Amino acid sequence: MRILIVGAGDVGTNIAHDLADSHAVTVIDRDSERVDSLTADAALAGVVGDGRSVGTLDEAGLSEADIVVASTDSDAANVMVCNAAKEATDPHTIARVKDVGLYRAWQSFDKGLGVDAMLCIDLLAAQSLVRSVVLPGAKAVDMFADGAAEVAEFDIGAETPISGQSVAEADQYPSVTFAAIIRDGELLIPNGETVIKADDCLVVIGSTHGVSRFAKDVSDRPTLQPDDDIVIAGGDSLGYNVARLFEDRGFAPEVIEHDPERVSQLANQLGTSTVVEADATDVDGFARDHLAEADLLVGTVDDDTNYLLAKLARELGVEQTVEVVDNRDVIDLFESTGLDVVVHPQDIVAGEILQTIYEGGPEKVAVLEHDEAEVLEIEVDEESLLAGSTIQGADTELPQEFVVGAVIRGGTLRTPRGGTVIQTGDRVIVFMATAVADEISAQL
Repeated sequence: MRILIVGAGDVGTNIAHDLADSHAVTVIDRDSERVDSLTADAALAGVVGDGRSVGTLDEAGLSEADIVVASTDSDAANVMVCNAAKEATDPHTIARVKDVGLYRAWQSFDKGLGVDAMLCIDLLAAQSLVRSVVLPGAKAVDMFADGAAEVAEFDIGAETPISGQSVAEADQYPSVTFAAIIRDGELLIPNGETVIKADDCLVVIGSTHGVSRFAKDVSDRPTLQPDDDIVIAGGDSLGYNVARLFEDRGFAPEVIEHDPERVSQLANQLGTSTVVEADATDVDGFARDHLAEADLLVGTVDDDTNYLLAKLARELGVEQTVEVVDNRDVIDLFESTGLDVVVHPQDIVAGEILQTIYEGGPEKVAVLEHDEAEVLEIEVDEESLLAGSTIQGADTELPQEFVVGAVIRGGTLRTPRGGTVIQTGDRVIVFMATAVADEISAQL
């Protein structure tokens, strides 16, 4: 396919790299340094210019484009890009937006505005954050096969019961597959003899019940209870959506927002939440007045403030912390200091964009470990290399960095074992290193 990506920021760069090996990709950005950097590192083309301009789109090859992805930092610009592309030709258009109101308006317009698929980064990040928090000990959680399967990442500590055990010893969960280990920043596909070590990050795939049972066994944190004190620092769009999703699950969080006008809006829009006018960037005052009794802190302000609040929360004995991090360069700092859950919205929306682009191939794509690995949901057809093959047989045909994590047949999840035969019509959840994803996807 020919794909135009407008915006060479974090999201645009990630998906460009991910697609460049198997598609003809052109990136448009007004920043010549960004374009030069991308075209130097990846097998793709670049155009310096304004993606809202039909002339710039034409220069980038709009007339032959199958898909246009608008991923700048401006919601309005992204809609304008899609509309300009639709007016000129008729590619499939994808817009990344931040404003939930715009997203709701697009839905009410029967998906108009020249946008075929609109992805709201704040809503997606809030959904991922809340899913991760309600599953004890999970760093990240994603759902597949209409909720039949779950993929989750867990940090393994020295006191975690399975630390020091081999995968064969630890694998006591009939509906869970140990798909991968991230160790010292490297991706490792384990076998039965692989020893799980402290400081590993373990990726598991399985039924929601199985993953939940696993989480309770390996986590040293209690499951969040409806009467627990949840403090959300920041009442912007993301903070609002986090609060609303917690309310949907029966919780009554406290939202801290400094803007009195926004406080009034939130009080009218939210239900069981308490909205308090205070400044989360006044770290000392915030910690003294709002963290003493908290069971969970959710930081949705800015990266620096979120980090400081999380560290203070730990000092004050807050059991769990969740931080939203926008700057990819500081994610390692957050994770290396042992903070519980770190949410990077750009990774989440990148996975959703890939899912939309792959429509007709994988039905769902999730990006893990900041673009180091991918999880795909695929419906097996007669042309698939997997059709009629056992798991063990497929393993001999595919790279080592590939794992079948779950098989869903007739709505029921089956845990794959070496002799499991994959049938046409099955949905399979597969895990793979991003480096081999394009090569493998074509065979599935």
